[in-house]
Amino acid sequence: MPKNGDLNAEQIIEMNKPALISIWYHTDNYYSYYSYTSTDTTLLNGSGFIIDEDGIIGTNFHVVDGIDSLLVKTSDGTFYDAELVIVDEKNDMALLRIKNANGTKFHTVKFGNSDNVKVGQDVFAIGSPFGYEYTISQGIIAGIREDEKVSFTDPVTYEPIEKKFQKVIQITAAISPGNSGGALFNTKGDVIGITTYTYAGYGNLNFAIAVNTFNNFKNSIDIANLDKNEDAIKKRAESLYFTNLRLANTYKEQVTYNWFYTKQRDTMKVIDTFVVKQDSIARINFNKAETFYNKCITLQPDSFIVYQELMDLYVYTENFTHAETLYTSIKEKFQEDSLLSLLSSSLASAYSTSKEYGKALQFYDKMIKKDTSDIYSYYQRANIYEKMEKYDKAIKEYESIIKRDPAYTQAYVQLGSIYYEKFKDYRKARKYLEMANDREFDAYGSSAYNVDIHFYLGMIAVREGRKLDALLSYMELKNIYTYTPEDNQKKLKLYKALKKLDL
Repeated sequence: MPKNGDLNAEQIIEMNKPALISIWYHTDNYYSYYSYTSTDTTLLNGSGFIIDEDGIIGTNFHVVDGIDSLLVKTSDGTFYDAELVIVDEKNDMALLRIKNANGTKFHTVKFGNSDNVKVGQDVFAIGSPFGYEYTISQGIIAGIREDEKVSFTDPVTYEPIEKKFQKVIQITAAISPGNSGGALFNTKGDVIGITTYTYAGYGNLNFAIAVNTFNNFKNSIDIANLDKNEDAIKKRAESLYFTNLRLANTYKEQVTYNWFYTKQRDTMKVIDTFVVKQDSIARINFNKAETFYNKCITLQPDSFIVYQELMDLYVYTENFTHAETLYTSIKEKFQEDSLLSLLSSSLASAYSTSKEYGKALQFYDKMIKKDTSDIYSYYQRANIYEKMEKYDKAIKEYESIIKRDPAYTQAYVQLGSIYYEKFKDYRKARKYLEMANDREFDAYGSSAYNVDIHFYLGMIAVREGRKLDALLSYMELKNIYTYTPEDNQKKLKLYKALKKLDL
């Protein structure tokens, strides 16, 4: 029986229902594995509560993570567009704002003090479990947990998530998917928590974030001046950026895992429904990853890591046209040599791996025609000739690079390796490698940090019986930290060759 002015379940929901909402999103990602068609649909994804009459909403971060088509539905059945204001990913909290309210003043919840809650007290959870809106469940506070580390499933990617909450309230009131972000009430009708997660399959183990943690988050920004608060705007942009980047990387990992089936589907002669399904999943995830990377670029146009990740996605999936277009746009935007060289090498490597040498040459010829000073395109063209075993053309290309840029060390190194490995012309090889080493000394005041320079100079010295020079080359090579088996094999080979000089 209610006592001391306490409310029962009927009174709790009647008093608070106008301030409670369900959170939906629109998606065209429901894809038929067999018809290759997308289906537009709107789905319920969680719950929330209105904290400000102008339409500010509190919910869980994982309810809105990565969704850019947010809709909220109020108790009278009206749908409103909503936007993400700011998030606290660590504590799984988010603030939304209704966009098309047109001056409507909304009912709001009242906050209690979660520091005063006691184990055994009655509580009421209201939310939309499995789409059943405004479901109320009653229970007690079963425990209060500080610095609680938990794992649950990301509703967007279905990947496991680990979080550590400052304070959570363990409850026996039933919650299910769809309750997330909903309000947990005490018997006074005050919000004391946000229902957040449950341990599925382990009995009635349900948890809510303590509302005081949410209040500290809410009070960290000036809600009345959201559009003028530069700090809030910056935090919002950063939150969206890192959310989208995380999702993009997650989908990219899934693409790389399933792309084997896409390649298999392209060559199979007998239809394998499992392969067709996995191929479809890979293509869906490719589109999602690409979409989220492009959202990151919109939010932070100068974030090179995003371009690099997107290029890597195109390279892995052999989407060369996309890769070329991206490279061209990056080249126009960024002027930093090392960054452009990195992406150029990545693209060239993709062509080489797939043996698409003709396409590679066409692409770099096009880049050179657009910009005759594009040294990276000259280098990649030379490297492709080398992979095609057209060594005369490769040599000519590397020599032209040296004429254009005498400080381009790697061109000397490649010439040295060709003359050593392919033509056995050790005199010419030594000349180019020593020139490379000298230029490194001039530029950095120390010996070259390049495995090939010291390896080939050492091997040539061994052949010519110059033990001291061979030993010096080995010492330089040994002091270079490397992790590839190829580089370690070169160290071992020079070491063994040096030992034979004593025979």
